[in-house]
Amino acid sequence: MEAITAVRGTNDLVYAQAARMLALENTLRGIAHKYGYEEIRTPVFEHTELFTRGIGEDTDIVSKEMFTFQDRGERSLTLRPEGTASMVRAFVEHHLFAERGINKIFYTGAMYRAERPQKGRYREFHQFGVEVIGSPSPLVDAEIILFNLDVFKTLGLSGLTLTINSVGCPKCNPAYLAALRETFKNDLPSLCETCRTRYDKNVLRMLDCKVESCQPILAKAPAFSDHLCDECKPHFETVKQELANAGIQFTVNPRLVRGLDYYTKTAFEISANMLGAQNAVCGGGRYDNLIGVFNNGKSFPAMGSAFGLERILLALGDAETKNTIDVFVVAFKETADKLMPTLSMLRAAGRSANADYNVSSIKSQLKTADKLGAKYTLILGPEEAAAGECMLRNMTDKTEKRVKIADAAGMIV
Repeated sequence: MEAITAVRGTNDLVYAQAARMLALENTLRGIAHKYGYEEIRTPVFEHTELFTRGIGEDTDIVSKEMFTFQDRGERSLTLRPEGTASMVRAFVEHHLFAERGINKIFYTGAMYRAERPQKGRYREFHQFGVEVIGSPSPLVDAEIILFNLDVFKTLGLSGLTLTINSVGCPKCNPAYLAALRETFKNDLPSLCETCRTRYDKNVLRMLDCKVESCQPILAKAPAFSDHLCDECKPHFETVKQELANAGIQFTVNPRLVRGLDYYTKTAFEISANMLGAQNAVCGGGRYDNLIGVFNNGKSFPAMGSAFGLERILLALGDAETKNTIDVFVVAFKETADKLMPTLSMLRAAGRSANADYNVSSIKSQLKTADKLGAKYTLILGPEEAAAGECMLRNMTDKTEKRVKIADAAGMIV
């Protein structure tokens, strides 16, 4: 019988790998709380229309990459390919706009895209995202970018590149889109089929093309900054000035549009140079009109970003995050009856505790304690246990002392 393995493009996180992911998530949660963000958790699948309307039907995500299926009621459902659309749906459904003027939200969880699996790009991957809803201020844009950079500084990541752009708004988009069509109209026969389709349906998405032969032609694209309206231009200038004031180096890339149709004004991306082709570790932008799509036209200004957790772990390298426990209880055959009461006592006192329930040789048990990263071992020798005592060994300096079993939990630091 053929072995059943994990689906292509998915990964099992085993022991130390799971510990690394959890440690990363907890670090991100800590920084998010420091900035005043609160968590929202949404389902991993949604009505397909949420993504077709929110992300855009002509994006690669919607047209090529979504895992979509019908449920037993013949409703079209989709595994979430990104987190913002789900967060916006929850924001509107639960009337969070009525609770406070500005909402600062974070989320984390698995996302799904039907892509060709490769290093740093998987069909199931994990994101951590932050969103600020309720303020049109460019200071929010700058702070979210600074939040992202703060994360990488905390993680000790260097060799990062920040790229920013402004993709305008509905006021200045028409003039820019007309300029793009004018620029590319004579080159259409030389462009890929996808670009030719996008020329008619969503010309801005042409800038997101990755086909190598199209790049020299797409490089002719006019800069969006030359077509920004009187609202978008000073907004972008303020974002750049705030980043400069904070001592942040950045590059303005006029072709940066990100892979989502809902962006307005600021868009940005941070790349880790050591990752090669799949080097974007986070990105985001402003989406002032998205909420209105799901809220009867009443929108709220918003800005957000998301991290790819697997890519961050790749950038961090192979440093092992080892699970540790406070104490490993070692029992003899003669003292096996005291094993469970001792474990229960330690856990009730708030200590993490484990044991070899097979009560193997003392040497084997001590070796297991070391593998599990135990800070201490509590050894239930026959003589000591008869007196209600044990040997408490510090696994770092190998010192040990005889103590009352009931007092052991308080001596573990």
